Amino acid sequence: MLLQSAVRMAAAQPAPAWLAGLAGSLRGFTASSSATSAAATAAPAAASSAPGLIEVREYTLKPEGVKAFMDVSAEYADVRKQLLPFLGLFTCDVGSCLHRVTHLYAYDSFDQRDAVRAAALRDPRWRKFIELSRPHVQYQENKVMLEARPIYAALQLPPTAQFQAPPKTGSGKVVYELRSYQLSPGYGSVPKLVEAFSAGLPHKVAKDPDGKLVFFGYTDVGMLNHVVELWRYPSAQACIQARQAARTVPKWRETIGAVTPGVQHFTSSFLHPAPFSPWQ
Repeated sequence: MLLQSAVRMAAAQPAPAWLAGLAGSLRGFTASSSATSAAATAAPAAASSAPGLIEVREYTLKPEGVKAFMDVSAEYADVRKQLLPFLGLFTCDVGSCLHRVTHLYAYDSFDQRDAVRAAALRDPRWRKFIELSRPHVQYQENKVMLEARPIYAALQLPPTAQFQAPPKTGSGKVVYELRSYQLSPGYGSVPKLVEAFSAGLPHKVAKDPDGKLVFFGYTDVGMLNHVVELWRYPSAQACIQARQAARTVPKWRETIGAVTPGVQHFTSSFLHPAPFSPWQ
């Protein structure tokens, strides 16, 4: 049933390249895929208000292996895009481990994630990529996060998977700022922060014409009470200027004052998208 479900998803139109590739991989594993795909095409898609799953994977590379890892990742980028719901891959410029890559994937559910990743592991091209890249990896970790939907509603943003980077302007090098908050234990910590940010972020964004909020979410599996923001800026300097502007906004200062007591620690890092990253 899980495999048939994945095929039904891939049969709907339009479909991203990774989903079409998944359907092709699964047809050899279910005899009824043709009938199932036809039924799925005829059935109307049901809208869902459930938050999307964003998997954040962070690989700490061996310092001497960074170039080799990035080279083989570029070589197999099309395979990754075909097999997985790949959003972006980034290297760290400043603020965190300099030989770490961060990559993100979007799923509708854990069932879908299981089916997609199982199909990828059956693909000989993906197995070859793992064989070639693994020697350069020192440590791997991941977490699955949920979109904070009130934030998206307050800013009238599309789901993370639908983010489209604006055309590059100016001579600066695009940066994505990754902001991470570890909140105090307790069920109320994340809802309180999300509620405060939902009220304050529209005022902050109004003073920042260049920054784009790409993702705002909290951990579902991983270190709990962990919140992440991912912003895109045309340059590192534009990010700093946005911070300075935000500090002059009374409503945003109120927001920070409200959430700070519940934050145990907070980090910020600047990331650069890899040349083959869908998000640029």
